Formats: sequence, structure tokens, C-alpha cells
Amino acid sequence: MASFTKVPLTAIQFYDSGTCPFAQRAWITLIEKKLNFQQKIVDLQNKPKHFTQLYACIHPDPTAPAKVPIIIDGDNQLIESNVVSEYLDVKYRSNGVKLFPEDALQLAKVRWFVDLFSETFLPSLFGLLRADSEESLQAAKIKMDSALKNLDKFVEQHGSSTGGDYFLGGSYSFAEVAGTPFVHRAFAALPAIRGYSIDKAIQQQKLTRLDAWIKAALARPSYQETAPADDTVAKSFQKFIGGFSGHVKQ
Repeated sequence: MASFTKVPLTAIQFYDSGTCPFAQRAWITLIEKKLNFQQKIVDLQNKPKHFTQLYACIHPDPTAPAKVPIIIDGDNQLIESNVVSEYLDVKYRSNGVKLFPEDALQLAKVRWFVDLFSETFLPSLFGLLRADSEESLQAAKIKMDSALKNLDKFVEQHGSSTGGDYFLGGSYSFAEVAGTPFVHRAFAALPAIRGYSIDKAIQQQKLTRLDAWIKAALARPSYQETAPADDTVAKSFQKFIGGFSGHVKQ
């Protein structure tokens, strides 16, 4: 019989900025796993010495810039959002939601979705934000339109609609944990900064499965609890903008 680690009596220490989408993945995971944790907010613009020293002790390169998340679970210290989330899900397998499926095929497809999302949506989002000319902005718009279309096709082809609108139908998984923080930020920041609406792009292309997935993922209570306000997102994303302030036409 398999044995599982019980929920820790001592709170897991969770270092977060309160606005980082990567750290939000870990935060959502902690909530979904119903774990006892203590959130420690770090100002990434004025990093405290103990935080940078802690990160330097964990990262193989002690000169690497300190980032969130960091978790301390007993003697275990980890960084990187995907690593943290999988560790928590596997170690505390019997608690809360199983975010990484036990079924081999479902697990492979969740990982595949996260890879595709990271390779298509994320560079498209930051490409729109960092555009420095009308030409690069238009190219970024086309790239995002294509990313949305490919994600819709992937969820339709390799996901499930049985029991719900998550990637695995009725089962919430790391596909939502990994993707939702960035989808929300695109919804919140792109219309004001670049005049690009994810929702409008989805409606124009009739991407019904992706639309259903986004609505289900954004409505998840753990996401609602951890989501920053839209104006906070828009303000934090201003740092990616250079001197070009153009807007796309949809």
C-alpha cells in the first residue's frame, strides 16, 4: 500500500511578491492542496538581504537574481514555480486536489499543454507589450491570434469536455494552475496598453473551447483568492513598455 506524507504541522514558508504570475502558481497550489502555509511578501524592487541570501543558498548559481517563489518545507528548500507545484502535489498527494494526474496519458497531456502554453502564449503576450514599432506590434498581434487558435485546437483535440470545461473536463489540474495567472494578466493589461482584447480575438476566431476553458479557469475560487486587481496588473506591466505607445486594430 502506498504511503503519503501528512499535512505539515509547521507552516510551509512561502516567499511571494503578491503580484508575480509565476509565484501565483505556487500560491494556488498551496490552496488547492489545503496546506498550512505562511506567506511572506517580498518587495522585488527592494529585495531584503535575508531573501537574496536564501535564494543564493538554493540556486546553483549564487549570483543569479533572486526571484519568487521560494518555499521552505521543513528541511526542503525549493525555487521555480513548476518545480514547487509538482513537489507539493506529489509529497502531499492524498491532500486536496491532485493537480498532476496519476494516469500516464492525462499527465503527459497536462505537461504538453503547459509546454505549448509557455512556448506560444507567453512570448506572444510579452511580444505585444515590448513592441517598439507599428510593424513589430502588428507582427505580435498576428502571433497572439495564432497562439490562441493553436491553444483552442489543442484543448479541443487533446483535452476533455466530460464533466466540465477545464482542460481535463471536470478535473482541475496544473494546466489551469500554470495558465490562468498569465491569461488574467493578458485580459487586464493588453486592452489598456496595446488596445488588444483577448476576449475579442477569441470571439472573432470563434474559439469556443478555449473560451470555455478560460471562463472556467478564471472562476476557480483559488484563482479568485490569489488574483491581483486589474489596475495593479496594468501598472506592474508598464515596466515592459519602452517609448512606443501604439495600439493595434482589431
